[in-house]
Amino acid sequence: RQAVANNIKILEVLERAMKSGSSITAAAGFDVVVDHVVRAVKQKSGQLPGTYFETIEEFGSYLISKKNMSCSIELELQQEKIGGNMAIFANSLGTLGVKTHCIGSMGYPKIDPVFKNMNDNCMLHSVCRTGQCNALEFHDGKVMLSSMDNLKEMTWDMIAGRMNREELIGYFRDSRLIALLNWSELAEATALFQAVYDNCIKGGKKEKNKWLLLDLSDASRKSGEELVQILRLGEAFAEYRTTVFSMNENEARLIYKALFHREGKSRREMGQEISRRLSIDYLILHLPHCAYGYTKGIMVKEEGYYTPVPKLSTGGGDNFNAGLCFGLLQGLPLAESLRLGNATSGYYVRTGESPDVYRLYEFMQGYTKLERAGD
Repeated sequence: RQAVANNIKILEVLERAMKSGSSITAAAGFDVVVDHVVRAVKQKSGQLPGTYFETIEEFGSYLISKKNMSCSIELELQQEKIGGNMAIFANSLGTLGVKTHCIGSMGYPKIDPVFKNMNDNCMLHSVCRTGQCNALEFHDGKVMLSSMDNLKEMTWDMIAGRMNREELIGYFRDSRLIALLNWSELAEATALFQAVYDNCIKGGKKEKNKWLLLDLSDASRKSGEELVQILRLGEAFAEYRTTVFSMNENEARLIYKALFHREGKSRREMGQEISRRLSIDYLILHLPHCAYGYTKGIMVKEEGYYTPVPKLSTGGGDNFNAGLCFGLLQGLPLAESLRLGNATSGYYVRTGESPDVYRLYEFMQGYTKLERAGD
């Protein structure tokens, strides 16, 4: 019954958004790549359709079996699409109606044609050449093989030099939402995020009606000291903006180890302890089957819209973040915002497309009917 009640609140917000649109603005940076979504071919004979490696474990076991030998693996291109946490997140948020300034690596001096397909609510400010990523899709996850060399030149001074500096500062200072994403893969990410704080936030008004989303992405290659440094910067942002840390299980375990110098236990306990340690407003742990949210000592859990056979999983977490932020920006409580994030991601992994408010309304309305029937 509580799930049905939460869904009804969300449906009411989506109905209002369908009628009145949105005047909310956001600013997001900085990583953008061209995604080549591929499947690893397991077996193929002549002109017959091939079979794919279905799970990461199956693919990994095959590679291990070739130890001290060699092998050739065919990668079958499924699609070429916008990639990078910022671009996918911004496109999803824009599709939901939020006008979003996208500042990053979409091609320079000309924007790569693939990004012309982003939603019209996305205002593109491209400052350098884009990166490349082969995204290996499996039923239980994905393996991202990225080339980010082109993004190494992206510093605050370079960005400000290729844009109007005052406009750049204004986008981050004045928007209702700042999203700083994929810290892990950007060579200058800590300095970039620090520059946003120093130039756009520090010393200004404390406006807790404005939001900051921070998603570090897979920090496996970062040291514990680097992780703690960026977490402390997040706490500095939290003095001025309502701050949301969003992470998946792998990222949570790395952050937990950096903070407590030991391995984490259950997902729920990890989230609780990280939330207690950090001086932030919201900590979000999003998983394939559910999402946990922590704020002011309160924990909320919302079940996800899981499918065992996703059409596209690359970008599922970014769509979750977009739905979550859309809910929070619309004034929804944490539980309903988590559910909206789960629904946005659930729609995306089933269809390969980010939903607008109309499609999201239909998707959630269908599940509300099923949950009512279950009661």
